[in-house]
Amino acid sequence: CSLGRVLASVTVMFNIVLAHILVFVATATHKGLKVAKLTRDQGPVILPLSRKLTKLGDAASGPSKSYYVGKVQIGAAALEGRQEMLVFFDSGSGQVILDSTRCTAPACLKHHQYSSELSGAPTVNANGQIVAPGTASDTATIGLDSNDAEPGLVRGNFVRDLVCLGTERSMGSRMDACAEVILVAATNMTNQPFLDAPFDGIVGLGLEGLSVGSDYNFFGRLIARAGLLPQFALFVPNQAEGGRAEISFGGHRPDRLAGPLAWAPVVEPEAGFWQVTVKSVRVGDRTLDVCKDSACRGYVDSSSSQLGVPEETLAEMEVALGLKDSQGVRACTDGPELHLVLEGGLELTLTAREYAEVSETGSCNLLLHPLHKTETAGSKKIVNKESRAGTALSQSFILGEPVFRRYYTVFDWDLKQIGFGLAAGTTAPSSKTPYEDEMPEHTEEFILLQTNEHRKSTGAHHEL
Repeated sequence: CSLGRVLASVTVMFNIVLAHILVFVATATHKGLKVAKLTRDQGPVILPLSRKLTKLGDAASGPSKSYYVGKVQIGAAALEGRQEMLVFFDSGSGQVILDSTRCTAPACLKHHQYSSELSGAPTVNANGQIVAPGTASDTATIGLDSNDAEPGLVRGNFVRDLVCLGTERSMGSRMDACAEVILVAATNMTNQPFLDAPFDGIVGLGLEGLSVGSDYNFFGRLIARAGLLPQFALFVPNQAEGGRAEISFGGHRPDRLAGPLAWAPVVEPEAGFWQVTVKSVRVGDRTLDVCKDSACRGYVDSSSSQLGVPEETLAEMEVALGLKDSQGVRACTDGPELHLVLEGGLELTLTAREYAEVSETGSCNLLLHPLHKTETAGSKKIVNKESRAGTALSQSFILGEPVFRRYYTVFDWDLKQIGFGLAAGTTAPSSKTPYEDEMPEHTEEFILLQTNEHRKSTGAHHEL
């Protein structure tokens, strides 16, 4: 028997400290749907990203959280019939989740809502079969927990629809780049963190292990359908320099690099995370105790604005960096270098410009966040049966925005490796490159989020 026939309701709880996502497989396709394909020699599709800043808590001295958001379009093959949604692209999850007209919760009503009815998209069960009129459909409950923001829950139905990259493109890649996926259309969501979240949905870019199956994985479906090279790349400019963030699908931009790419293999790619081995950690010339006895893991996570570190290492690292009580811009950018040595000798070096920021009161905030021993990543539960236990994060780092500020990062889907190269400066060129055509300047928006000062521990219950 198929899963959809056995269960009237399918509940998936996907607890991961990065930004956790669920997924369930569906195999049916839209009959007669035809989408023009890109060819690999047309270059990558490049989308500009806007930086949305949120303040965590009331204190002016508290850290800010960044969301880099871009536009996607949902629905019909014809461009004029699509619905535009503002999403953030999350390398730590594997599902497309959209606010929808099926949801009347306060957090839903504050955002642009996707309508499957307007799109003509069918609701499907977990097995991919279209739900018969008048019958209950399978549902999903998704636990979302970014390592530096309040966790929350989303409940929704499975819908099969077309997800297309936004219309803001580079020259040479004007044709559609679309993927037909099973997405989650929200029917309910918690106020935290979604009520004031600066996006309408999430597009997960994790490997297939974070999806119940390949039909739920946007990038896997995109490269199969649109004929793109199996890479995507993320560029995040250092905010002191200004400039526009962007994400590239189907390759990377060599002109964004100040040096060659160095590659690190993905560890346990079957788990779905873009994770690497961290062999050692140094501050200046001092090697910290963490990772000495056994190698650590580093989760490369675009949803995190900070560097997640093991809680037992946080105090040692803060003392070694020496900036916690510093005042002023100059003092806050004058700290020692932080080195993360990966498998194969690849070394990521962060300066104080990447791992610290000056607060509104002039004090220096270290962009470090503790990962608690009890936290796990990647557990999946179907109904009350756990299909995969999560991985403990006691010896793990979350490689978030501080790393992206310094390194242009390329994710290779086929070879299961991550490339890091020093990012080129973001000073505007004297003339437009072929990639700059009709792409708007970087925009930034600040949003105050009234959240609790302390995160709930992983596994905390939220009512829906």
